[in-house]
Amino acid sequence: MKILVLVSTTIFGVVTGFWPPHRLDYFGLRSRSRSNLFFAADESRERSPRVVVVGKIILDQYGDPCRVQNDDAKVTIGGGGPQASWGACAGLAVRDHLLTTGGEKNQWVPVREEDRATLPPKQNVSFLAPIGLKNWSLERTNALNSLLPMLQTPPILVPSNDHITPTINIWHDENEVVNWMPVNGSFGDEGAGGLWMNRPSAQDILDAIMGHEGDVVLHAILEAGDNPTGKGLDALPFFNATLMNRVSSAGIEPIVFPDETTGRVSNEDRMGVSSLIRRVEASLSESCIGNENEKMLVVSPDRPCYSALLSDDNFSCNSEEHVCKTTEFAVRDGAKGSFVNESIIPPATLNTPDGGPINPTGAGNAYAGAYVSCRASGSSAEEAAILANAVGAVVCEYDNLPPWTWEVLDRVARAACEIKDEVRNRAVLNDA
Repeated sequence: MKILVLVSTTIFGVVTGFWPPHRLDYFGLRSRSRSNLFFAADESRERSPRVVVVGKIILDQYGDPCRVQNDDAKVTIGGGGPQASWGACAGLAVRDHLLTTGGEKNQWVPVREEDRATLPPKQNVSFLAPIGLKNWSLERTNALNSLLPMLQTPPILVPSNDHITPTINIWHDENEVVNWMPVNGSFGDEGAGGLWMNRPSAQDILDAIMGHEGDVVLHAILEAGDNPTGKGLDALPFFNATLMNRVSSAGIEPIVFPDETTGRVSNEDRMGVSSLIRRVEASLSESCIGNENEKMLVVSPDRPCYSALLSDDNFSCNSEEHVCKTTEFAVRDGAKGSFVNESIIPPATLNTPDGGPINPTGAGNAYAGAYVSCRASGSSAEEAAILANAVGAVVCEYDNLPPWTWEVLDRVARAACEIKDEVRNRAVLNDA
């Protein structure tokens, strides 16, 4: 059966916050030396939070299967996990190296020509994902590594000899609607249905953070709803007491698909998502009591999922505090931008490098990764949302993941400044 998914041109979100909003201004590499910039990043890495992204890997075969044979299709690595990891790294790098919190007006300073040849620094981010070895290869491992050169270590792959890595046909129509359908039972027991069951495990994640003494931010893309792929066992790490005691902040991106005709999430799926959120909240709260500290959970649903949650009178999507844990909802609202309560963060203007059509695939995953990493490492809700909006927009401008270059990060910074200017302008109009 063909599954039709509508992905908007930009995927954004925002949540309520504790800290006062920062004023974002474009800093530019011209105004600080490269040696000082890199030294500061290296010196503070082990003191800064370690962001651990747990996601999925799916092999994307591009092209309409009615027109392109599978053997001729272009195969790329997707699935959301690489996109979330790229977003987490990009948000942190732009915030820490290309934006300043002072000044009244955003000013763009181009990246120096001599800096364009250097790679931006690695970020304190790790990525874990399961792979099925029946259709995986060393070439694909190398391809994945080349997509994510900014990670602290290469992607940590959790293999299974008994499964295949899920594969889908994916193609876009003239209305930017993303169509996709599984290939060869990729979401059955031999594929995602079995592979994603408790992979990676809590122990895999604990091994990944071994030796890091600072805070740990755990962000995961989780299958949700009434009958999630893998029976929802990809969420098991969130219920491991040892791991949760090490986690200072957590983020989850629940995956559930609306009805193709109505665009609405079913009541059964709504209840499944609601149950997942409440169970993760309870686990995080229990670890708060044991550690006598405060922790934050960020939930980043898309708009249909959020609307379904709001339809339940017994479920509150407002910032909610109980025990020492706070839950915030970062809601992505497509081309309309992002919002929290009555506050809206506008989208950035899209501009593909070659003037071609946009590719929104994975932009929502990149948004969530950027938001959680920035929010959990000291950004205000407004700053994190602006950065995440900008990251999601730039991901839309490339066929696959953008390259890790100063030029691309420069583009993210300019998009963030554009959004911040619009936020300021709206505030002035509202105060008039």
